[in-house]
Amino acid sequence: MKRLFITVVCASAALITFSVSSSLAADSLSAAAQRLQASTRYLASEELAGRSPGTDGNVKAARYIADAFAKSGLKPIGASYFQEFPIATAISMGEGNGVGFELVVEQPGVPRDQIKPVKFRWKPDADYIPLAYSDNSTATGKLVFAGYGISDAEYKYDDYSGVDVKGKVVIILRGTPDGDPQHGKFGRQAPMRSKITNAREKGAVAVIFINEPGDKGDSLLALKLEPGGKSGVIAVHAKRTPLARIFRKKPLRTIEEEIKKTGMPQSFEFADVTASVTVNLTVMEKPTANVIGVVPGNEPSLAGEYIVIGAHFDHLGMGDEGTLYSGSEPKIHYGADDNASGTAGMMELAARFAANPAPRSIIFMGYTAEERGLIGSKYYVDNPLAPLDNTVCMVNMDMIGRLKDDKLNVQGVGTAARWQPLVDSLGTAFGFALTTSADGYGPSDHSSFFSKNKPVLFFFTGLHPDYHRPTDTWDKINYEGEAKVVDMVEQTIRVIAREAKPDFIKTTSPKQSGSMSFSVSLGVIPDYSDHPKGLKITGVREGGTAEKAGLKADDIIVKLGATTIKNIYDYTAALGAFKAGDKTTVTVLRGPREDKEVVLNVTFEAKK
Repeated sequence: MKRLFITVVCASAALITFSVSSSLAADSLSAAAQRLQASTRYLASEELAGRSPGTDGNVKAARYIADAFAKSGLKPIGASYFQEFPIATAISMGEGNGVGFELVVEQPGVPRDQIKPVKFRWKPDADYIPLAYSDNSTATGKLVFAGYGISDAEYKYDDYSGVDVKGKVVIILRGTPDGDPQHGKFGRQAPMRSKITNAREKGAVAVIFINEPGDKGDSLLALKLEPGGKSGVIAVHAKRTPLARIFRKKPLRTIEEEIKKTGMPQSFEFADVTASVTVNLTVMEKPTANVIGVVPGNEPSLAGEYIVIGAHFDHLGMGDEGTLYSGSEPKIHYGADDNASGTAGMMELAARFAANPAPRSIIFMGYTAEERGLIGSKYYVDNPLAPLDNTVCMVNMDMIGRLKDDKLNVQGVGTAARWQPLVDSLGTAFGFALTTSADGYGPSDHSSFFSKNKPVLFFFTGLHPDYHRPTDTWDKINYEGEAKVVDMVEQTIRVIAREAKPDFIKTTSPKQSGSMSFSVSLGVIPDYSDHPKGLKITGVREGGTAEKAGLKADDIIVKLGATTIKNIYDYTAALGAFKAGDKTTVTVLRGPREDKEVVLNVTFEAKK
């Protein structure tokens, strides 16, 4: 693998003193705010193009952070500042993709066994496109039309009623029978992933999706990398026009209208059609890296213990998974607040502690691939460069650039007994209007450390309309407010660095995993990175259903009730079928080789 990060490029004047001439007059800011602005403006510049992992912009951001570490005097842990690992960046069709059909067309006076089938094939990228989460395989079977592919006991609707799809290829319409996939009664079953899970559990070997009628009927989805793992079945998306030609006895449009009008499924097996589907997708990987430096402690008795200060520096590039931008043209997602602001704050603190070390050693980390599911921080805690047993706590800064009315949110205050009074006293001293939460889990990198039983604190100034949109730009940051947040974080760390090692408390929180439309929760913390065996979990919530059932961190859920679990989408689809009081089993793999199968009994409680 080509190593893109190993050489630290000496910081040029253009990088370290990045121009700050703008409508935000730099000379009107304090010195700390000017430094934060300079770093944020470069990280959120057009040159870095959104800092998506595996891109040149992400590499430049990593080198910029490493340059700053080197200039401040931080030491690398090991040979360099970079902790490299591969990440999937693109997906494409390999050799051999194809969809073919055989039709037996009856001919008057000719016995069926003497009729030569009519054969034809579709062209990839013209008539159909494989879905990124399709399995790579070949499947051949009789063809079945399964309507919208929905099974809903509550509304007594089942597109699979009366048809057997085991070993067969299934045609499924996108959308829902009520025409309202966003807010209608079938909204939970509307996503293609949910429909694939349902088809797979019914025994289908391949799924062909088509759009509902309209202007986009012959528009194909783009083949692009998506998180969440493989679906466990072959899946493609086809244009309506070539597929509609197979509906010879009754037009496809007529069947759709009957479903809409009657509210009843119209599924059937094609008597004389066999389909064969082959998908072969190739995933491309590139290296990405966490950036890590350390300031050794100045007290010999404490220098062997580490406090981690972290911030993720990646963002959504031109609009990766997670964008809230609704435009049709790709645009740079600058990510100034999310999370150039936290990264700038982390770099500022690195310089301060390098100039004035603390009793304990301080590790500074810029994480990559946070937006892909905390991948960078998860990689670190699974491959730590300093012993986790000697890691005292983790302090995370993510989106600290939009301070308004002095409102600051600090999460994780329940993960150590001393956190709440410490944060309260410093919040008062700095004049913040604080809101706090006890939970150590959350949608940022501190969650990876909490799952390893480390106390955490997470500093955050709140969401805003520019979140995950191209409009999150450097000129909207409150740099003086950010400097004030950084000052409080510094003082918090200096207290932690000199006092007794904080205890760890496994917090209980009313927040539960799972869709907000679910009535129950299992209470697990999913690991959102792909796993070939099922859904790996990073932890279980204190007092939750999973803990009571005996699930543990690092278990791999492979079955929930009757549903096979291959990814997060299978899990949420299975979870939605349960209500409070239901009993079922969950099958997990555990152990160092992830091969010990354990079946646990679960009784669901109402979601709090």
